[in-house]
Amino acid sequence: MALKRPMRKGPERVMARTSLFLLVIFLALASESGSATSTNVPVGSPIYDGLERLEVKGLLGGGILTTKPISRGEVARLAREAEKLIKDGAREAGPLSIVESLRRELSFEMSRGGDNLGGGFYLKTSYRDGRASFASINDNGYVPEDGAGLRGGAVLRGGLYDTASLYLNPEYRLDEERSEIELLHGYAVINIGNLELLIGRDSIWWGPGRHGGLIMTNNAKPFDMVKVSSQRHFILPWAFKYLGVLRPAIFLARLEEERDYPHANLLGMRVDLKPAPYLQAGLSRVIMFGGEGRKALTPSDWAKVFIASDGAEHADSPINGNQIIALDLSYVYVNRNRYIPFAGVKLYTEWGAEDSSGNTKTPSGRANIYGMYMDEPFRQSGVDLRVEWANTARSARYGPYWYTHGVYTSGYTHEGRVIGHHMGGDSRDLFLRLQYHMPRATLGVEADIERSGVHSTPDDKRWLGFDVSYDGDGLDLRGNVGFEDSPGNVFIGLGIAREF
Repeated sequence: MALKRPMRKGPERVMARTSLFLLVIFLALASESGSATSTNVPVGSPIYDGLERLEVKGLLGGGILTTKPISRGEVARLAREAEKLIKDGAREAGPLSIVESLRRELSFEMSRGGDNLGGGFYLKTSYRDGRASFASINDNGYVPEDGAGLRGGAVLRGGLYDTASLYLNPEYRLDEERSEIELLHGYAVINIGNLELLIGRDSIWWGPGRHGGLIMTNNAKPFDMVKVSSQRHFILPWAFKYLGVLRPAIFLARLEEERDYPHANLLGMRVDLKPAPYLQAGLSRVIMFGGEGRKALTPSDWAKVFIASDGAEHADSPINGNQIIALDLSYVYVNRNRYIPFAGVKLYTEWGAEDSSGNTKTPSGRANIYGMYMDEPFRQSGVDLRVEWANTARSARYGPYWYTHGVYTSGYTHEGRVIGHHMGGDSRDLFLRLQYHMPRATLGVEADIERSGVHSTPDDKRWLGFDVSYDGDGLDLRGNVGFEDSPGNVFIGLGIAREF
């Protein structure tokens, strides 16, 4: 494969200005005051489903949900704001059950803020027969083996004088092929003004997609990283106030040893903007660089990397790295007209470009996601519907290059799993999910149609899944069953979790 040239011209200017903008923001944040520190709600937690339901009901006007994880303290703050709107009569009382569920999960933070000494444990058992590969997507890199499997983990979290918090999540895995203990998540969080510094291992999800994202998801294993972000969203002074509320984040992660360039580095940057309660935008960028066997970047090299000033003619240069940029937008409409057959809808999209090549310097890889999340379709109380379409096979020219690179031949992966959308490059995916919510239980049915290798060797997969969850007083029960392509390829899962 020919080495590709990264983006120039328009995308180059966007990258340079975005990097400078982030630097200014972080310098300003360090001088702001913050609140008590707290650990994060893990990516993939059902808590985020509850927050999105509140958002589409018009109860999270100032909340930013497209950069995950979100701290427990911030989730509690958003829940308190939604609760106040409901009790003040600004919104109907129906969503109060969602807030009550969040209060049960975050009782200490809802009442006092910060982190207390707490935690819990969970136990998951599963059975997989045949293909059933959809059972392993967006699960922190975990891939179940055929036959029966068991996973059990403990969670310990605690705070220190409202300025630091610690989170530990070891997990034990048992099946026919392995018996191992792994630290799934483990990190320390420190507050510096309104800046939050995280050091350790955690997952990241960027973008409004629920089934996948173009740049960052929890499809791969959590990263060992250093991350700096704003503890809570904020508004810049002067004319910048028209940008609305902002939330920036930047991280530096070290990838695994078993790849083409061992311990390559991944630098990620993102800024969220919310100029209006119903409109949100996010800009993300990642750079894969370095690793054993590659030259170190000098200060002048870094300047060139940040403005994407490398190309195929620099094949042996350390600045020839793998770069991806994406822009996402979401719009929420809360319906007040009884003749329109839904209570609210969230429309979202994400557009990405990867590297560039040729005399025109156009991106060699393009991808996009379109999604719709509808509240109470046909006015059915407690029901929501999601439709999400993802495409990394835009054309024969652009499709095969997404998540690949001429130097980093291991691709955009971590521990063998795609860091972005689980379907990988040169693929298309249609996801549908219907849910029915009761005060303490949720029933869900979902379907997925995926085609990979669109411009090489097409491979079609179809998934049909059913799930049920029960939210008790500190005790959560979950079960699911799914079939891939045929009833013979089945996955069955049961789980129990206890908070204390």
